[in-house]
Amino acid sequence: MPLGSIKEKVILILKGTVMGFADVIPGVSGGTMALITGIYEELISAIESFDPALALDLVRGRFRDFRDGLKRVEFGFLIPLGLGVGIALLVGSQFVRYLLEHFPPYTYSFFFGLILASAGLLYFEIPEVKFSALVTSLIGVFVAIAIVGVSSGNFGHGLPVIFSAGAIAICAMILPGISGAFILLLLGQYEYILDAVGGLPGSFPTLAVFALGAGVGIIAFSRILSFALDNWRSGTLGFLIGLMLGALRKPFEVLVESSADSTINFEWAFQETFTVIAFGLLGVIVVIGLGYFRLKENRERAS
Repeated sequence: MPLGSIKEKVILILKGTVMGFADVIPGVSGGTMALITGIYEELISAIESFDPALALDLVRGRFRDFRDGLKRVEFGFLIPLGLGVGIALLVGSQFVRYLLEHFPPYTYSFFFGLILASAGLLYFEIPEVKFSALVTSLIGVFVAIAIVGVSSGNFGHGLPVIFSAGAIAICAMILPGISGAFILLLLGQYEYILDAVGGLPGSFPTLAVFALGAGVGIIAFSRILSFALDNWRSGTLGFLIGLMLGALRKPFEVLVESSADSTINFEWAFQETFTVIAFGLLGVIVVIGLGYFRLKENRERAS
């Protein structure tokens, strides 16, 4: 393999690593990192190179058609990128898992700031603020609040739920401004999937079902979401913003529970509150910084 080609693959792996670390954190989008690193259009093109009919060709025994279809898939791009994403998910998930176990108030405060700021930045993506966008935003808020309430005790972690969570989360992971980890948080599967990654190889069946759902979602649902964004962009973005705002119920509940369990000590409580707020503001600053680089990248592409 030529040296230049090896260098390109290594760069792709590094960009995939950046995307993977972003996808572990609720409120930070892997799609945003793909945009910032200049591979977003290639990523979408590579995903669309997968034809859903490939599965039918395989099932029906049309092996020649299946082989011809595989040749059109951009594996030279997807494999190194996926390798980088996978490495980052394995490492990053354990880091976040440690933070959730030992510093839950600070971690969820950081998530709160990330999600809140991401919702604000997504607002500027709406081409025209229409009444329909306001309505869908309100619908999104109520849907998210309801889902967070249900996911706290009723969704469970059965394989059908894990499959569905993977299918939905992967769609968010490829959209700039929407976080796949946020979707898992919304559905009550975030910490469970982090624990599953840390529990390998015993948790392999769970992660295999999650990956299968992600595969179905990235091939099928991502096209549906892309269609909605192309044809009803304002309303769709409004709904997504509403989901993000409504999902703030989860980190807010964790913060309230943490404060209720704290020792009654005014000086300690003041320091704790200050630290929690500081981490929330740090989350806001991170998203604003990413938004700046994203805006800069968009301007460079437009010029």
